[in-house]
Amino acid sequence: MTIKVGINGFGRIGRLALRAAWDWPELEFVQINDPAGDAATHAHLLNFDSVHGRWQHEAGSDGDAVVINGKRIRVTANKAIADTD
Repeated sequence: MTIKVGINGFGRIGRLALRAAWDWPELEFVQINDPAGDAATHAHLLNFDSVHGRWQHEAGSDGDAVVINGKRIRVTANKAIADTD
């Protein structure tokens, strides 16, 4: 059974949570909600961390999505989580 995961807040903790759990087969990341930044910025910050170094996977962006290993994760910028679908 796969659990769909959305991350609300893609700061230091949100990025590290995604990095740590990306290879878990029981999780599928489907959405990132963070009002500070766009998909390209989030992908760049996911790739490079000043403490933990470069990530083993390559993250990029495509429009309103972060793309990791061909998997698209939708990015939204809602300030209120209730506005996120």
